[in-house]
Amino acid sequence: MQYDYHNLKEDTLFQLVKANDELAYRELFDRYKELLFRHAYRMTQDSELSKDIVQDIFLVLWNKRASIEISQSLEPYLIKSIRNKIMDYFSHQEVVEKYREDILSFVEQGTCYTDDLLLEKELAAMIEREKSKLSPRTREVFELNREQGRSYKEISALLSTSEKTIKKQVHNALRILRTKFGSFFFF
Repeated sequence: MQYDYHNLKEDTLFQLVKANDELAYRELFDRYKELLFRHAYRMTQDSELSKDIVQDIFLVLWNKRASIEISQSLEPYLIKSIRNKIMDYFSHQEVVEKYREDILSFVEQGTCYTDDLLLEKELAAMIEREKSKLSPRTREVFELNREQGRSYKEISALLSTSEKTIKKQVHNALRILRTKFGSFFFF
């Protein structure tokens, strides 16, 4: 059957669209595209985005034509669809922007963090090399004091050595390491 689509009511057109009539679909598109574009443009102030949103709405209308139920007029349904699509778009843009900020922050902080870790590992390796040059007893006393946090008195009791000797060995180890690395590492 041949129809004069231009003169058909919207509910009749929509019923034809539901029956896979592409010409009825084209007529609905032609009837509502400008109205929907203006509505979208008022909300977005972006003509390309508005065109894309209108096309998306009509694409959904065609793809879901068999399951869409419209109780009143098609126009309010389409306007509400435009409004919802724009809200979804703005919500998505907020998520994208937050994600972009998080990525940039991670890159900025992560790079520094990675650089700091590498420097820390290099420094630890250098300290270990210099500690290995200390006498075995001085190294042991230094590690007990500075790395394990034991007091001179505890080390003295542990190693059966005078507290004064322990203090002198820690002082000597610090003096040697300070000359290699600077005093700010061992205050």
